[in-house]
Amino acid sequence: MRNLVLLLCWVLLGAGMLSPAMADEASHRASAERFLRLANAEGMTAPVYAQVSRLINAQFSQLGGSLQYEAVLRQYQQEARQILDRELAWEAIRDELIDLYLPLFSEEEFDQLAEFYQSPAGRKLMQHLPQLTRDSMAISRVRVEERVEPHIQQLLEQMAEDVEARQQGLR
Repeated sequence: MRNLVLLLCWVLLGAGMLSPAMADEASHRASAERFLRLANAEGMTAPVYAQVSRLINAQFSQLGGSLQYEAVLRQYQQEARQILDRELAWEAIRDELIDLYLPLFSEEEFDQLAEFYQSPAGRKLMQHLPQLTRDSMAISRVRVEERVEPHIQQLLEQMAEDVEARQQGLR
């Protein structure tokens, strides 16, 4: 039996139907997908669903929608969910995400990442990462608004004065 399997593999290799490169590529892709699933890539689009729902609710309210027209709101929310499901479902974006990660990590590195994400520390990171990301972005946004924007605004004003002074000097 073992000889039959070896013969079949040899024939397929010779016919170009099976190659180590193809097997390596498939294995690499499988490792990437495993990592992405452990990293909760399937759930990364959840905030988009919430954002679209808020957008539709706000537009409905702006249009004067009331409870008597709630069926209209529900209809459009359902249609939006169908669009999001079609365009953002894991099955729809899986290959693009895998292609994004493949050049960055070897199969061995994906396996190491997967091992980490399965560890207690990795699971804890995944549990808290969305909130940590939101809080980090909030810190950056506040710092930009309070500390960076005033300096940039001052630079822009100085630049405008400098350009205006030079233009007046040319006249």
